[in-house]
Amino acid sequence: MAKKSGKAGKDKNFISIWQWLLLFLLFALPCIGLVFLGIFAFIGENESRKNYCRASIILILLAVVIWGGIIMLGLSSAIIAAIQTWLQQHHWHF
Repeated sequence: MAKKSGKAGKDKNFISIWQWLLLFLLFALPCIGLVFLGIFAFIGENESRKNYCRASIILILLAVVIWGGIIMLGLSSAIIAAIQTWLQQHHWHF
């Protein structure tokens, strides 16, 4: 466990409020933010920042998978209708 002291500079995992705000602003930039998110997730000595970036990447991937699933569910009826139309045009009956 890290020893609490008056000076935060001794703890290599300490990130000040201003550093967090700058990181949030950096990560909010389109494309550049994703690149830095990937860099900070695997490079550097600050475990707190690395864990935050790794968790953010996991949440982004989870959101993409859920979004893709919702899109596929929404398009599934249109895909099935197109297949049925194609099968009827080509005189296939199932």
